[in-house]
Amino acid sequence: MAVSVSLSARVSPQVRDRLSAEAQARGVPLATYAAALLSGAAPDPAPDPSRPGEGDVQREVECVFERLPLDAGLEREICMALARTVEDGGTAGIAAGKELVIEVRMAQQRYGADWDPDEAG
Repeated sequence: MAVSVSLSARVSPQVRDRLSAEAQARGVPLATYAAALLSGAAPDPAPDPSRPGEGDVQREVECVFERLPLDAGLEREICMALARTVEDGGTAGIAAGKELVIEVRMAQQRYGADWDPDEAG
């Protein structure tokens, strides 16, 4: 596996918006799209929406909240925002992943879900 390093770049809001829109259209995190551009590799075409791995974290959050009452709506939206950040990757994605686990557990405990952390994989 090749060694990778972190790189930071300043761009105008317009450039960031354009890169973000391209990444979203291709169904990849902004960091992944930018890395592909910087490496000189042509970014892959937009993926098939049914491709495994795309939106998996958001789907997991949806599954958790299907078993919770409608009163958990605010917690669901917070967790969905965190899930999107996780899927965007990078350092923010890692931090969001840690917080997402905490928020999901708190929601499950608060709303009395029949969830046993010992049974979780």
